Parts: sequence; structure tokens; C-alpha cells
Amino acid sequence: ILNNILDYSKIEAGRLEIDHVELPLEKVLKSVADLFAAKLHEKELDLFLDIDPAIPGDLLGDPLRLTQVLNNLVGNAIKFSESGEIVVKASLVSPSPCLPDQPATIRLAVRDTGIGLSTEDAQHLFQAFSQADGSITRKYGGTGLGLTICQRLVQLMGGEITLASTPGKGSTF
Repeated sequence: ILNNILDYSKIEAGRLEIDHVELPLEKVLKSVADLFAAKLHEKELDLFLDIDPAIPGDLLGDPLRLTQVLNNLVGNAIKFSESGEIVVKASLVSPSPCLPDQPATIRLAVRDTGIGLSTEDAQHLFQAFSQADGSITRKYGGTGLGLTICQRLVQLMGGEITLASTPGKGSTF
């Protein structure tokens, strides 16, 4: 909780810097999977990594902050899923074969088979200290800062975070 508050404060103060260093995407994704292996086993959930082979190996980005975002999203997926699976999918968006000199854009999606959210509950999800409703906090815990921090980090990295969700069927971030 304290780390989340500190990160949130740094972001709000404009003091959080994003690195542009070598980004070993497959290694980052595997480290996230390894971190949650025990929890996945405990809840009898499956986690699949689906990595597009067209993604170039020479990506630049911030591995630490990307790992932070993915840890939060996968952690939430596990927290809100009682059965089924979680899929972390990495796909190449650009460059297209027609524009090979453009920097690569990668889409990362975390899909779960958890409780899902209504459109109304989802509207408040990225607001600081906000969760879908009070019963979520009582049942699952949390501060309501994780997704706000994820959203801000993704924006600092030049991306956007979106949500597609269906109550009772799961969510994709």
C-alpha cells in the first residue's frame, strides 16, 4: 500500500521518469507468470502467455514499470477469478510491413474469467481510491490505487489502458 501511495505521489508530482532501455518482453512476461505461479496453483487457475512471434526482439521501454503494470493486472485477474484461466496476450500492432522504419507498438491484454464488471461499475475503476463498489473492498481488499497507477504509467509510456468486461464472464484490460 505504501509503495502504491508513493508511486501515485511521484506520478501526480510529475517526478516519475520512464526509462527507454532494452525491453526483453518475453522475459518480462515470464517473470510475471513465475511470480504468481503459487497463487495460480492454489486457486487452480491456468495462466497462458500468448506472444506474437512477429514482435521484434529489440524493443525499447521501461521493463520495471511494465512489470509493475502487468503484476497489478495479473494480480487483479487472479484475485477476481475463482475458476478458469488468465491469458496474457502480446501482439504486434505496428509497424506494418508497409512501414518497417516505424517504432514497434505492442498491445498487451490481460483477460480473465473472473467476476467481471457492469458498464456503470467500470466507469469509476480508474479513479484513485475507487473500486467498483464497497462490497468489492470488503470481500477482496485493496486500496483502489492499483489501476489508477497502471493507467498513469501506461500513459507515461505512450499508451492507453482500456477495459472490456461482462458481469459473471470476466474482464480484459
